[in-house]
Amino acid sequence: MSRVRLWPGSLTGRVTLVLLVAILVEFGGTVLVFGEAERLLLRTGQAQRVAEQVVAAEQVLGQLPPDRRREIAPGLSTRHVVFAASDTPPPAGRQSDITRAARAAMLQWEPALEEDALRVGLSGRSFGTQRLQGGIRTGDGGWILFRLREPVSHWHASLQWLASLVFLAGAVLLAAVLLVRTMAAPLRALADAADRIGIGRQPILIEPGGPQEMRRLAEAFNAMQARIGELIDSRTEALLAVSHDLRTPLSRLKLRLHGRLRDGDQEALQADVAEMQDMLDSLLAYLADGAEGGERVRTDLAALVNSVVHNAHAVGAEVALATELTQIHAVVDAGAIRRAVTNLVENALRHAGDATVSLSADAEQVTITVRDHGPGIPEAQLAQVIVPFFRGDSARARDTTGMGMGLAVADRVAQQHGGRLHLANADPGLRAELILPLVH
Repeated sequence: MSRVRLWPGSLTGRVTLVLLVAILVEFGGTVLVFGEAERLLLRTGQAQRVAEQVVAAEQVLGQLPPDRRREIAPGLSTRHVVFAASDTPPPAGRQSDITRAARAAMLQWEPALEEDALRVGLSGRSFGTQRLQGGIRTGDGGWILFRLREPVSHWHASLQWLASLVFLAGAVLLAAVLLVRTMAAPLRALADAADRIGIGRQPILIEPGGPQEMRRLAEAFNAMQARIGELIDSRTEALLAVSHDLRTPLSRLKLRLHGRLRDGDQEALQADVAEMQDMLDSLLAYLADGAEGGERVRTDLAALVNSVVHNAHAVGAEVALATELTQIHAVVDAGAIRRAVTNLVENALRHAGDATVSLSADAEQVTITVRDHGPGIPEAQLAQVIVPFFRGDSARARDTTGMGMGLAVADRVAQQHGGRLHLANADPGLRAELILPLVH
Protein backbone atom coordinates (compact mmCIF):
# COMPACT_ATOMS: atom_id res chain seq x y z
CA MET A 1 0.00 0.00 0.00
CA SER A 2 1.47 3.36 -1.05
CA ARG A 3 1.94 6.04 1.56
CA VAL A 4 0.11 9.33 1.17
CA ARG A 5 2.53 12.25 1.40
CA LEU A 6 1.00 15.35 2.91
CA TRP A 7 4.20 17.38 2.46
CA PRO A 8 4.84 18.00 -1.26
CA GLY A 9 8.20 17.14 -2.72
CA SER A 10 8.55 20.13 -5.06
CA LEU A 11 9.37 23.70 -4.11
CA THR A 12 6.21 24.91 -5.85
CA GLY A 13 4.03 22.51 -3.89
CA ARG A 14 5.61 23.35 -0.55
CA VAL A 15 5.41 27.11 -0.94
CA THR A 16 1.84 26.83 -2.21
CA LEU A 17 0.83 24.65 0.73
CA VAL A 18 2.41 27.04 3.22
CA LEU A 19 0.61 30.02 1.67
CA LEU A 20 -2.67 28.14 1.57
CA VAL A 21 -2.45 27.06 5.20
CA ALA A 22 -1.52 30.59 6.23
CA ILE A 23 -4.49 32.13 4.41
CA LEU A 24 -6.86 29.52 5.83
CA VAL A 25 -5.66 30.16 9.37
CA GLU A 26 -5.96 33.92 8.87
CA PHE A 27 -9.42 33.55 7.34
CA GLY A 28 -10.60 31.22 10.08
CA GLY A 29 -9.35 33.54 12.79
CA THR A 30 -11.07 36.50 11.14
CA VAL A 31 -14.33 34.57 10.87
CA LEU A 32 -14.25 33.57 14.52
CA VAL A 33 -13.39 37.03 15.79
CA PHE A 34 -15.91 38.94 13.71
CA GLY A 35 -18.54 36.23 14.15
CA GLU A 36 -18.26 36.39 17.92
CA ALA A 37 -18.40 40.18 17.80
CA GLU A 38 -21.50 40.07 15.61
CA ARG A 39 -23.20 37.57 17.92
CA LEU A 40 -22.55 39.67 21.00
CA LEU A 41 -23.83 42.80 19.26
CA LEU A 42 -27.01 41.04 18.18
CA ARG A 43 -27.68 39.64 21.63
CA THR A 44 -26.97 42.95 23.33
CA GLY A 45 -29.33 44.71 20.90
CA GLN A 46 -32.07 42.18 21.58
CA ALA A 47 -31.62 42.58 25.33
CA GLN A 48 -31.86 46.36 25.17
CA ARG A 49 -34.94 46.24 22.95
CA VAL A 50 -36.71 43.80 25.28
CA ALA A 51 -35.71 45.87 28.33
CA GLU A 52 -37.20 49.06 26.86
CA GLN A 53 -40.53 47.44 26.01
CA VAL A 54 -40.85 45.38 29.24
CA VAL A 55 -40.15 48.37 31.48
CA ALA A 56 -42.65 50.47 29.50
CA ALA A 57 -45.31 47.72 29.80
CA GLU A 58 -44.64 47.36 33.53
CA GLN A 59 -45.14 51.06 34.07
CA VAL A 60 -48.52 50.90 32.28
CA LEU A 61 -49.84 47.59 33.61
CA GLY A 62 -48.53 48.00 37.12
CA GLN A 63 -51.12 50.75 37.78
CA LEU A 64 -54.10 48.57 36.77
CA PRO A 65 -56.05 46.04 38.84
CA PRO A 66 -55.36 42.37 38.14
CA ASP A 67 -58.52 41.74 36.08
CA ARG A 68 -58.00 44.79 33.94
CA ARG A 69 -54.30 43.96 33.63
CA ARG A 70 -55.05 40.56 32.05
CA GLU A 71 -57.27 42.22 29.46
CA ILE A 72 -54.86 45.02 28.55
CA ALA A 73 -51.57 43.06 28.57
CA PRO A 74 -52.01 41.23 25.22
CA GLY A 75 -52.80 44.52 23.54
CA LEU A 76 -49.39 45.89 24.50
CA SER A 77 -47.64 43.17 22.55
CA THR A 78 -45.44 44.27 19.65
CA ARG A 79 -43.88 42.48 16.71
CA HIS A 80 -40.92 41.74 18.97
CA VAL A 81 -42.42 40.96 22.41
CA VAL A 82 -45.62 39.21 23.58
CA PHE A 83 -47.03 40.34 26.94
CA ALA A 84 -49.44 38.62 29.36
CA ALA A 85 -50.56 39.01 32.97
CA SER A 86 -50.68 36.20 35.49
CA ASP A 87 -51.03 35.58 39.18
CA THR A 88 -48.20 33.00 39.10
CA PRO A 89 -44.53 33.60 38.33
CA PRO A 90 -43.06 32.55 34.93
CA PRO A 91 -41.26 29.21 34.63
CA ALA A 92 -37.56 29.36 35.42
CA GLY A 93 -35.58 29.29 32.21
CA ARG A 94 -31.95 28.60 31.47
CA GLN A 95 -29.41 31.34 32.04
CA SER A 96 -26.89 32.62 29.49
CA ASP A 97 -25.09 35.76 28.46
CA ILE A 98 -28.24 37.16 26.81
CA THR A 99 -30.32 36.71 29.98
CA ARG A 100 -27.66 38.49 31.99
CA ALA A 101 -27.50 41.27 29.38
CA ALA A 102 -31.29 41.62 29.38
CA ARG A 103 -31.47 41.73 33.17
CA ALA A 104 -28.72 44.36 33.33
CA ALA A 105 -30.45 46.48 30.66
CA MET A 106 -33.83 46.29 32.46
CA LEU A 107 -32.31 47.31 35.78
CA GLN A 108 -30.54 50.15 34.03
CA TRP A 109 -33.80 51.37 32.48
CA GLU A 110 -35.74 50.90 35.72
CA PRO A 111 -33.43 51.02 38.75
CA ALA A 112 -36.44 50.71 41.06
CA LEU A 113 -36.86 47.06 40.03
CA GLU A 114 -35.61 44.65 42.62
CA GLU A 115 -33.60 41.56 41.81
CA ASP A 116 -36.22 39.23 43.22
CA ALA A 117 -38.96 41.05 41.29
CA LEU A 118 -37.36 40.34 37.91
CA ARG A 119 -36.96 36.95 36.27
CA VAL A 120 -35.29 36.40 32.91
CA GLY A 121 -34.54 33.04 31.27
CA LEU A 122 -34.43 31.11 28.00
CA SER A 123 -36.99 28.63 26.75
CA GLY A 124 -36.31 25.80 24.38
CA ARG A 125 -33.39 23.42 23.87
CA SER A 126 -29.75 24.46 24.00
CA PHE A 127 -29.08 23.50 20.37
CA GLY A 128 -32.56 24.32 19.06
CA THR A 129 -34.74 27.39 18.83
CA GLN A 130 -34.48 29.50 22.00
CA ARG A 131 -36.53 32.53 23.04
CA LEU A 132 -36.07 34.99 25.82
CA GLN A 133 -38.85 34.95 28.41
CA GLY A 134 -39.45 36.15 31.95
CA GLY A 135 -41.62 38.32 34.14
CA ILE A 136 -41.79 41.36 36.40
CA ARG A 137 -43.63 41.14 39.75
CA THR A 138 -46.03 43.96 40.43
CA GLY A 139 -46.70 45.61 43.76
CA ASP A 140 -49.84 43.52 44.45
CA GLY A 141 -48.00 40.21 43.88
CA GLY A 142 -49.08 39.64 40.29
CA TRP A 143 -46.73 39.07 37.36
CA ILE A 144 -46.35 40.71 33.98
CA LEU A 145 -45.01 38.00 31.66
CA PHE A 146 -43.06 38.60 28.46
CA ARG A 147 -41.71 36.41 25.68
CA LEU A 148 -39.73 37.30 22.54
CA ARG A 149 -41.33 36.44 19.20
CA GLU A 150 -37.88 36.18 17.57
CA PRO A 151 -35.52 33.39 18.49
CA VAL A 152 -32.29 34.30 20.23
CA SER A 153 -29.66 35.12 17.60
CA HIS A 154 -27.03 32.48 17.04
CA TRP A 155 -24.16 33.10 14.69
CA HIS A 156 -23.52 30.40 12.09
CA ALA A 157 -21.12 30.39 9.19
CA SER A 158 -23.33 30.99 6.20
CA LEU A 159 -22.96 29.48 2.77
CA GLN A 160 -21.79 32.87 1.55
CA TRP A 161 -18.92 32.77 4.01
CA LEU A 162 -18.04 29.24 2.95
CA ALA A 163 -18.21 30.21 -0.72
CA SER A 164 -15.93 33.17 -0.03
CA LEU A 165 -13.50 30.86 1.72
CA VAL A 166 -13.42 28.40 -1.19
CA PHE A 167 -13.01 31.21 -3.74
CA LEU A 168 -10.21 32.86 -1.77
CA ALA A 169 -8.40 29.56 -1.24
CA GLY A 170 -8.66 28.76 -4.95
CA ALA A 171 -7.40 32.20 -5.96
CA VAL A 172 -4.46 31.94 -3.54
CA LEU A 173 -3.67 28.45 -4.80
CA LEU A 174 -3.66 29.54 -8.45
CA ALA A 175 -1.62 32.70 -7.82
CA ALA A 176 0.86 30.81 -5.64
CA VAL A 177 1.39 28.11 -8.26
CA LEU A 178 2.00 30.64 -11.03
CA LEU A 179 4.29 32.86 -8.96
CA VAL A 180 6.32 30.06 -7.40
CA ARG A 181 6.75 28.30 -10.74
CA THR A 182 8.04 31.57 -12.19
CA MET A 183 10.41 32.04 -9.27
CA ALA A 184 11.59 28.42 -9.44
CA ALA A 185 12.26 28.50 -13.20
CA PRO A 186 15.97 29.45 -12.70
CA LEU A 187 16.33 26.54 -10.28
CA ARG A 188 14.88 24.14 -12.83
CA ALA A 189 17.24 25.54 -15.47
CA LEU A 190 20.14 25.10 -13.05
CA ALA A 191 19.15 21.49 -12.36
CA ASP A 192 18.87 20.76 -16.10
CA ALA A 193 22.26 22.36 -16.73
CA ALA A 194 23.86 20.37 -13.89
CA ASP A 195 22.47 17.15 -15.42
CA ARG A 196 24.18 17.97 -18.74
CA ILE A 197 27.62 18.64 -17.22
CA GLY A 198 30.17 16.14 -18.46
CA ILE A 199 28.16 14.97 -21.47
CA GLY A 200 29.86 17.28 -23.97
CA ARG A 201 33.03 19.34 -24.03
CA GLN A 202 31.30 22.69 -24.21
CA PRO A 203 30.55 24.44 -20.90
CA ILE A 204 26.90 24.42 -19.85
CA LEU A 205 25.95 28.03 -19.11
CA ILE A 206 22.57 29.34 -17.96
CA GLU A 207 21.09 32.76 -18.48
CA PRO A 208 20.81 34.69 -15.18
CA GLY A 209 17.21 35.61 -14.41
CA GLY A 210 14.60 35.80 -11.70
CA PRO A 211 15.16 37.27 -8.22
CA GLN A 212 18.52 38.64 -7.17
CA GLU A 213 19.45 35.44 -5.31
CA MET A 214 18.61 33.32 -8.35
CA ARG A 215 20.67 35.55 -10.64
CA ARG A 216 23.57 35.34 -8.21
CA LEU A 217 23.26 31.56 -8.17
CA ALA A 218 23.28 31.43 -11.97
CA GLU A 219 26.34 33.69 -12.14
CA ALA A 220 28.14 31.52 -9.56
CA PHE A 221 27.24 28.40 -11.55
CA ASN A 222 28.61 29.92 -14.76
CA ALA A 223 31.78 31.03 -12.97
CA MET A 224 32.18 27.52 -11.60
CA GLN A 225 31.86 26.15 -15.13
CA ALA A 226 34.55 28.56 -16.31
CA ARG A 227 36.90 27.51 -13.48
CA ILE A 228 36.29 23.84 -14.19
CA GLY A 229 36.97 24.44 -17.88
CA GLU A 230 40.20 26.28 -17.11
CA LEU A 231 41.27 23.53 -14.71
CA ILE A 232 40.61 20.80 -17.27
CA ASP A 233 42.35 22.78 -20.00
CA SER A 234 45.42 23.38 -17.84
CA ARG A 235 45.60 19.69 -16.90
CA THR A 236 45.18 18.67 -20.53
CA GLU A 237 47.86 21.11 -21.67
CA ALA A 238 50.21 19.86 -18.97
CA LEU A 239 49.76 16.23 -19.97
CA LEU A 240 50.13 17.04 -23.67
CA ALA A 241 53.29 19.06 -23.02
CA VAL A 242 54.89 16.29 -20.95
CA SER A 243 53.87 13.68 -23.53
CA HIS A 244 55.47 15.77 -26.26
CA ASP A 245 58.70 16.40 -24.37
CA LEU A 246 59.00 12.79 -23.26
CA ARG A 247 59.18 11.58 -26.86
CA THR A 248 62.71 12.91 -27.40
CA PRO A 249 64.44 11.17 -24.44
CA LEU A 250 62.36 8.05 -25.04
CA SER A 251 63.46 7.94 -28.67
CA ARG A 252 67.10 8.27 -27.62
CA LEU A 253 66.62 5.48 -25.09
CA LYS A 254 65.16 3.18 -27.76
CA LEU A 255 68.02 3.88 -30.20
CA ARG A 256 70.68 3.19 -27.61
CA LEU A 257 68.96 0.07 -26.23
CA HIS A 258 68.44 -1.48 -29.67
CA GLY A 259 72.01 -0.83 -30.82
CA ARG A 260 75.44 -1.59 -29.48
CA LEU A 261 76.33 0.46 -26.44
CA ARG A 262 79.36 2.67 -26.93
CA ASP A 263 81.50 4.55 -24.53
CA GLY A 264 79.50 7.24 -22.80
CA ASP A 265 76.11 5.71 -23.63
CA GLN A 266 75.53 4.67 -20.03
CA GLU A 267 75.97 8.23 -18.84
CA ALA A 268 73.68 9.43 -21.64
CA LEU A 269 71.04 6.90 -20.61
CA GLN A 270 71.23 8.08 -17.01
CA ALA A 271 70.90 11.69 -18.19
CA ASP A 272 67.81 10.83 -20.24
CA VAL A 273 66.25 9.02 -17.26
CA ALA A 274 67.02 12.00 -15.03
CA GLU A 275 65.48 14.37 -17.58
CA MET A 276 62.28 12.31 -17.73
CA GLN A 277 62.21 12.18 -13.94
CA ASP A 278 62.48 15.98 -13.84
CA MET A 279 59.60 16.23 -16.29
CA LEU A 280 57.38 13.98 -14.18
CA ASP A 281 58.36 15.77 -10.97
CA SER A 282 57.51 19.10 -12.58
CA LEU A 283 54.13 17.77 -13.70
CA LEU A 284 53.31 16.39 -10.24
CA ALA A 285 54.37 19.65 -8.59
CA TYR A 286 52.15 21.64 -10.94
CA LEU A 287 49.15 19.36 -10.38
CA ALA A 288 49.69 19.47 -6.62
CA ASP A 289 49.64 23.28 -6.70
CA GLY A 290 46.16 23.10 -8.19
CA ALA A 291 44.85 21.46 -5.05
CA GLU A 292 43.75 23.31 -1.94
CA GLY A 293 46.68 25.06 -0.30
CA GLY A 294 47.95 24.62 3.20
CA GLU A 295 46.93 26.50 6.29
CA ARG A 296 47.43 30.24 6.18
CA VAL A 297 49.16 31.69 9.22
CA ARG A 298 50.74 34.97 10.19
CA THR A 299 54.21 34.86 8.59
CA ASP A 300 57.22 37.16 8.53
CA LEU A 301 57.79 37.50 4.78
CA ALA A 302 61.14 39.25 5.30
CA ALA A 303 62.45 36.24 7.21
CA LEU A 304 61.00 33.88 4.59
CA VAL A 305 62.75 35.70 1.72
CA ASN A 306 66.00 35.81 3.69
CA SER A 307 65.86 32.02 4.21
CA VAL A 308 65.39 31.42 0.47
CA VAL A 309 68.44 33.59 -0.29
CA HIS A 310 70.44 31.82 2.42
CA ASN A 311 69.58 28.38 0.96
CA ALA A 312 70.71 29.56 -2.49
CA HIS A 313 74.00 30.79 -1.02
CA ALA A 314 74.49 27.38 0.60
CA VAL A 315 74.74 25.72 -2.83
CA GLY A 316 77.02 28.41 -4.26
CA ALA A 317 74.43 30.39 -6.21
CA GLU A 318 75.00 34.06 -6.93
CA VAL A 319 71.98 35.55 -5.14
CA ALA A 320 71.87 38.93 -3.39
CA LEU A 321 69.35 40.33 -0.93
CA ALA A 322 68.63 44.05 -1.37
CA THR A 323 65.95 45.24 1.05
CA GLU A 324 65.74 47.56 4.03
CA LEU A 325 62.73 45.79 5.53
CA THR A 326 63.57 43.58 8.48
CA GLN A 327 59.99 42.52 9.26
CA ILE A 328 56.76 42.43 7.30
CA HIS A 329 53.97 40.18 8.56
CA ALA A 330 51.04 38.84 6.54
CA VAL A 331 48.65 35.89 6.72
CA VAL A 332 49.76 33.54 3.92
CA ASP A 333 50.43 29.92 3.08
CA ALA A 334 54.11 30.01 4.00
CA GLY A 335 55.00 26.81 2.12
CA ALA A 336 53.40 28.01 -1.12
CA ILE A 337 55.02 31.45 -0.92
CA ARG A 338 58.42 29.87 -0.25
CA ARG A 339 57.99 27.60 -3.29
CA ALA A 340 56.99 30.54 -5.49
CA VAL A 341 59.97 32.70 -4.45
CA THR A 342 62.32 29.73 -4.85
CA ASN A 343 61.00 29.13 -8.37
CA LEU A 344 61.57 32.77 -9.32
CA VAL A 345 65.13 32.65 -7.98
CA GLU A 346 65.89 29.36 -9.74
CA ASN A 347 64.42 30.71 -12.98
CA ALA A 348 66.71 33.75 -12.78
CA LEU A 349 69.77 31.59 -11.98
CA ARG A 350 68.96 29.17 -14.81
CA HIS A 351 68.67 31.81 -17.51
CA ALA A 352 70.90 34.60 -16.23
CA GLY A 353 73.25 33.07 -13.65
CA ASP A 354 72.47 35.70 -10.99
CA ALA A 355 69.51 37.00 -8.97
CA THR A 356 68.81 39.98 -6.70
CA VAL A 357 65.85 39.67 -4.31
CA SER A 358 64.15 42.71 -2.78
CA LEU A 359 61.09 43.30 -0.65
CA SER A 360 58.79 46.33 -0.47
CA ALA A 361 55.39 47.02 1.08
CA ASP A 362 52.74 49.67 1.53
CA ALA A 363 49.45 49.78 3.43
CA GLU A 364 47.68 47.41 1.00
CA GLN A 365 50.19 45.02 -0.55
CA VAL A 366 53.65 43.54 -0.36
CA THR A 367 55.90 43.00 -3.38
CA ILE A 368 58.69 40.42 -3.61
CA THR A 369 60.94 41.28 -6.59
CA VAL A 370 63.52 38.94 -8.19
CA ARG A 371 65.80 40.74 -10.68
CA ASP A 372 68.42 39.17 -12.94
CA HIS A 373 70.88 40.53 -15.52
CA GLY A 374 70.32 37.99 -18.27
CA PRO A 375 68.94 38.34 -21.82
CA GLY A 376 65.37 38.94 -20.64
CA ILE A 377 62.26 37.75 -22.50
CA PRO A 378 60.94 39.07 -25.81
CA GLU A 379 58.03 41.40 -25.19
CA ALA A 380 55.71 39.21 -27.28
CA GLN A 381 56.36 36.27 -24.94
CA LEU A 382 55.96 38.00 -21.57
CA ALA A 383 52.32 36.92 -21.32
CA GLN A 384 53.09 33.37 -22.51
CA VAL A 385 55.95 32.38 -20.24
CA ILE A 386 53.59 31.91 -17.26
CA VAL A 387 51.67 29.27 -19.24
CA PRO A 388 52.60 25.79 -17.96
CA PHE A 389 55.36 24.04 -19.96
CA PHE A 390 55.96 27.07 -22.19
CA ARG A 391 59.60 27.84 -22.92
CA GLY A 392 61.05 30.44 -25.21
CA ASP A 393 63.00 29.33 -28.26
CA SER A 394 66.34 30.01 -26.60
CA ALA A 395 65.34 27.84 -23.68
CA ARG A 396 64.46 24.81 -25.79
CA ALA A 397 68.04 23.76 -26.35
CA ARG A 398 68.60 20.32 -24.97
CA ASP A 399 71.33 21.52 -22.61
CA THR A 400 68.78 23.70 -20.81
CA THR A 401 67.14 22.06 -17.82
CA GLY A 402 63.67 22.74 -16.52
CA MET A 403 60.20 22.34 -17.92
CA GLY A 404 58.97 25.95 -17.94
CA MET A 405 56.96 25.34 -14.76
CA GLY A 406 58.59 27.77 -12.32
CA LEU A 407 56.77 30.91 -13.45
CA ALA A 408 53.46 29.04 -13.87
CA VAL A 409 53.62 27.76 -10.28
CA ALA A 410 54.54 31.21 -8.96
CA ASP A 411 51.62 32.77 -10.85
CA ARG A 412 49.19 30.19 -9.46
CA VAL A 413 50.40 30.77 -5.90
CA ALA A 414 49.90 34.51 -6.34
CA GLN A 415 46.36 33.99 -7.66
CA GLN A 416 45.50 31.69 -4.78
CA HIS A 417 46.41 34.52 -2.40
CA GLY A 418 44.44 37.12 -4.35
CA GLY A 419 47.59 38.62 -5.90
CA ARG A 420 49.40 38.43 -9.22
CA LEU A 421 52.76 37.82 -10.88
CA HIS A 422 54.08 40.73 -12.93
CA LEU A 423 56.94 40.29 -15.40
CA ALA A 424 58.83 43.14 -17.06
CA ASN A 425 62.12 43.44 -18.89
CA ALA A 426 64.84 45.42 -17.17
CA ASP A 427 67.84 46.90 -18.90
CA PRO A 428 69.38 44.39 -18.90
CA GLY A 429 67.61 41.31 -17.51
CA LEU A 430 64.13 40.43 -16.25
CA ARG A 431 62.22 41.70 -13.21
CA ALA A 432 59.66 39.29 -11.73
CA GLU A 433 57.34 40.80 -9.08
CA LEU A 434 55.25 38.59 -6.80
CA ILE A 435 52.52 40.99 -5.60
CA LEU A 436 50.43 39.85 -2.63
CA PRO A 437 47.64 41.60 -0.69
CA LEU A 438 48.75 42.54 2.81
CA VAL A 439 46.36 40.55 5.03
CA HIS A 440 47.18 40.94 8.72
